[in-house]
Amino acid sequence: MKLSIILAILLIAIVGYLILQNSPSGPAIKTNHTISGNQGLLLNEQDLQELGMTQVWNETECQTQKYTTMDMHQIEYNICNYTINNLSDTWVVIELKKFANPEDLNNTYLYESSHLFSPQGIISVNDYGDQSLFRVNNPNDYMGHLNEPGVYYYHLWICKNEYLIHITSRGRSKEAGEYVTKIGEQILSKFG
Repeated sequence: MKLSIILAILLIAIVGYLILQNSPSGPAIKTNHTISGNQGLLLNEQDLQELGMTQVWNETECQTQKYTTMDMHQIEYNICNYTINNLSDTWVVIELKKFANPEDLNNTYLYESSHLFSPQGIISVNDYGDQSLFRVNNPNDYMGHLNEPGVYYYHLWICKNEYLIHITSRGRSKEAGEYVTKIGEQILSKFG
């Protein structure tokens, strides 16, 4: 009896998964395209020179995608990967998400900026506008004790208009935090 119940549940799960995967509005629809409005917020060559950074990917543009989630929220998404020239072994990832409505933006910001993080790593709150958070990794974060000693992960989340900007760095230098904040200020300056 127990075995037949387990097999029935497993069969239902597999069929449900297959239906979602074959559905035109499955879990996430990814399409590459140019996002109108976002391109002006991305770092250009002049910004990179001023900040002392180099783009990692061998492309002229950052990765750009549009997602439609299962609950039909539309997110326009850019991700860029950089290194900091003066800090060896330091990587920076910039994620720019444009939301169709403020509720989705607020919910995503609240989830991303607090999920799995302890309050001990918070450096500043709302220094870059309402709903901004700057933090560094801490051993009290979820699974934080597994982080490699001497490696710093800085995160800066900024909400501006319909955008969620998330800047992350990974490296052995505490100075990377200053770069992360300068990057945030540079992107905010593009809003005019």
